Amino acid sequence: MKANVSVIIATALLMGGCSFAPKLDVATPELPDASTQTQKASVQIQAQWWKQFNDPTLDALIEEALRRNDDLRLAAIRVDQAASVLGLRDAERMPTFDGTASAYRQKTSGESMSPFRGFIYNSFGISASVGYEFDFWGKLANAREAALSELIATEAGRETVRITLESSVAQSYFALIALNRQIGITMERAKSFEEAYQYRLRQHRFGEIDPLSLEQARTLSAQAKLSLESLKETKTLGENALSILLGRDPKALVSGGFAFAFTLPEPLPIPEAIPSDLLERRPDIRSAEEMLRSANAQIGVAKAAYFPSISLTGRIGLESSELNQLMQNSAQVWGIGPSLNIPIFDFGRIQNRVKGTEAQKESAQTAYAKTVKSAFKEVSDTLRQIEASRSKIAAQQESADAYARMSHLSQTRYDAGYVDYLNVLEAKRGDLDAQVNLIALQSELLAHQITLYKALGGGWKGKE
Repeated sequence: MKANVSVIIATALLMGGCSFAPKLDVATPELPDASTQTQKASVQIQAQWWKQFNDPTLDALIEEALRRNDDLRLAAIRVDQAASVLGLRDAERMPTFDGTASAYRQKTSGESMSPFRGFIYNSFGISASVGYEFDFWGKLANAREAALSELIATEAGRETVRITLESSVAQSYFALIALNRQIGITMERAKSFEEAYQYRLRQHRFGEIDPLSLEQARTLSAQAKLSLESLKETKTLGENALSILLGRDPKALVSGGFAFAFTLPEPLPIPEAIPSDLLERRPDIRSAEEMLRSANAQIGVAKAAYFPSISLTGRIGLESSELNQLMQNSAQVWGIGPSLNIPIFDFGRIQNRVKGTEAQKESAQTAYAKTVKSAFKEVSDTLRQIEASRSKIAAQQESADAYARMSHLSQTRYDAGYVDYLNVLEAKRGDLDAQVNLIALQSELLAHQITLYKALGGGWKGKE
């Protein structure tokens, strides 16, 4: 008997390396020619890239978000769930050990044909059992491989959430700084336009101007008030959005406020080309690749069901009808032997499971390719947006300078009596719009730069 068990175990060890998972060839989309890219090796992104802005308030907001954001918490929980699945797959590859103890009293039927009818007896027992499934076809190994890949993918997904969170907080913060500046300028101009309207109203009462000039002044004042209210509304919505990113509760969302810097920071130096190691930097690409590996391993799990599963079970213990005789040698019981489970006819269940896993792999391969393409598109688009924003800022700065000179000249000519006051108001409105638009473009440039940091992996290094 012992020799037979040894043969079974040896055979299992020899065949345990068999696997029906297909060889995985990760088909990466054709990438830009290495010769056309520059500065690839020199592009380095700090893990805490936002600290380069030297803004303690921004640092504190991101730290709070990393501690309390709900999406990041959910991502961490998903990692724990994936880790538990991997732990379960590891446990499934190990033997099971169980112990039982029983004590009961029984009476047989007095109306049966058994010679022991109407018999009352006791039964006491203590036993231990062991079971082990031999992984001949790699089912358990592939299931573990799939679980491991899913865990790595989930960890990379958490990093994607973290990087997106850091970027979103920074973008929201700078957008609110820009709104504060725009509100300040608009409030000043609204006050100026209201004073001008009141002045024109007095002139109209004394017959010095016609009704058209009065209504023009009224229109400029009303438009400034409308712009101011729109900016205030946008600021409130932005603060609420930032509160959600920080994980604050509804009470804090309503009653809380934010302290912001007075000016937008200078843009940071950025890489001018797409780095060649982008595939290693972005956690979403790593996640997509690992999900492809998991889907490939699941094919091996599904195909293994075509073949018999073999398990070895054993039991040893003590049984007796009298409790005081339970520990005697004569009360020993034991048993050991293999069991075989062979699929014969399942009406296509296994076949369809295999087809399903193969379709999942194809879907994962497509998702991986799409993620890589989207990554390069995001970086390329953002680099172009940064270039365009710089050009627009230069043009808007020139326009703002021209409107400032026009406003000064209009006021001077009005004071000298050469032009109507409407010219002054129009020049001031143009000056206001130019300043507000310039701030918006400066905020836009910072937002694009932050998007580029996120698109380049945000300092995430991945596994070596």
